[in-house]
Amino acid sequence: MVIRLSKLITPLFVIAVISCGKEPVPAPVPVTEPSESEILAMVRTDVQNTAYYKDIFLDGGCELNPGIKQNGKVINGRLPYALDKANIKEREYFLATVNDVSEGWSEGDRQIQKNLISGNPDDINGVLLYPDGEPRFRMFYSFGGHSDPHGSTLYNSGRANVKTFYEKGGSFVGSCAGAFLAGAYANGRTRNYFNIWEGGNMISTGVSSSSIDMHMESDVFASYFGPGKGSTISGIRHNGGGYMDTRDAPAGTEIIAIFKNEAGQNSSSRKFYDQPSVWAYKASPSSGRLVVTGSHPEDAPSGNILNLTASMFGYAWDGSGNAKIKGVLANGDLFPIEPGIGDLQCHHFVLCPGADVSSLSLSVSYQGDYDMELYLKKDSFAFPDAEPDYSSTASADGKVTLTTGPLEKGLWYVTVRCATTVESKEIIIDPEAGLGRYFEYSGPIGVLNGVPYSIKAEWTY
Repeated sequence: MVIRLSKLITPLFVIAVISCGKEPVPAPVPVTEPSESEILAMVRTDVQNTAYYKDIFLDGGCELNPGIKQNGKVINGRLPYALDKANIKEREYFLATVNDVSEGWSEGDRQIQKNLISGNPDDINGVLLYPDGEPRFRMFYSFGGHSDPHGSTLYNSGRANVKTFYEKGGSFVGSCAGAFLAGAYANGRTRNYFNIWEGGNMISTGVSSSSIDMHMESDVFASYFGPGKGSTISGIRHNGGGYMDTRDAPAGTEIIAIFKNEAGQNSSSRKFYDQPSVWAYKASPSSGRLVVTGSHPEDAPSGNILNLTASMFGYAWDGSGNAKIKGVLANGDLFPIEPGIGDLQCHHFVLCPGADVSSLSLSVSYQGDYDMELYLKKDSFAFPDAEPDYSSTASADGKVTLTTGPLEKGLWYVTVRCATTVESKEIIIDPEAGLGRYFEYSGPIGVLNGVPYSIKAEWTY
């Protein structure tokens, strides 16, 4: 809701020099301000959001593998090697204490998972989301394991938060169970899944403890780490995974690779032969990109299988959602934002003077000991790392201001950034056995539920 302090438009006076009293004095020429709908039509929709708390959250929760496998055994806490290959550094995760998914899940793990994903009093949005529902991480990764029980232990609230994360711009990468969880169905039956691959159905291969080859059908990975179109990747671990049901795939789904030979088998007789094994889906420019596989390439430390996994992460990274604006700033109006801004988050606004201005003043007011920043840029989003034209990073006493000299008329982007963040510490749930891990926050945790603020723009012609 915008509080209108004044509906008067500041007029632009064109003053002519009067010579000997003979020249008439022109009447003042009022500035024609563009309407809000005209301003919104000018806002860019091709700029990717780059402001996140961290790069990726990895889900190895209840009945998912809490790490990669080596020699058939889960290494609890060992993340996919491809993260290093793809240079994805800022990570958090929840990894369960139960290594063997056949043993079910523990109540302690379920409660931690609920507090993290669904939320708790200190963080009512859950770790994946900012206070306004925008993604707090750039990507989400789901390990393999048992998809149905994992979805059930997340409950409606947790599953809804994952879907919101994707719809608002966070990308999703999944292996085996992670691929199942992305859709709506498995083997034609409704499941407790995220349904971010809307209406999608996967079919089980019925193959366990196997080694499978894949053939690349697309060249989208060639610009990342490969392999390119026409390549065959041999020896990918496969254990109970599935393939895409092409009949129910939502429009826009990209088939990246298909299953080929299974080691020691006449694979041509298998129902999964030549069926999609790796695929991607981006619902809209504002959503993230889903990149999943029905197998387990995440275990590989080297070679083409490692490259395949790193390319999945790279393609998902580049498919995160676009930047959005919170609203249009009118001259002299106060624009309140509730529930507020989160840690390291950017909120964007636009203003559009109808003529060149002599000066502009921006101010943000809030309560609490937080560090807020202001940025201004002509014709594009004013991210701090996008060479803004003006900036102010000195906030004090609940206020930050930015004042300029003359500005050209046209579309100007304003960014409010909360530079305050929490302190995060990895917690080992069972330190004696070295099992289970998650992150605990301390410090200014109030930022997790949002810092409400008001922003005001004033300019003179």
